[in-house]
Amino acid sequence: MKNENDFVQIKVADRNSTKSVPPTKAFQMRINDQKTIVVYNRIQSYILDALLKAVLRDDA
Repeated sequence: MKNENDFVQIKVADRNSTKSVPPTKAFQMRINDQKTIVVYNRIQSYILDALLKAVLRDDA
């Protein structure tokens, strides 16, 4: 069994830079025929955590 690593490119932004990068779509998830969640790359972690807990709760 071959162990392969996945590499992800990380870009560190200069906070003093005057260049503003617009938010881009990070991922999209369809809940049902009428509801779709779109998450953008500048979402705060606590908001993403609350969103995922609400959507992926265990109703078993």
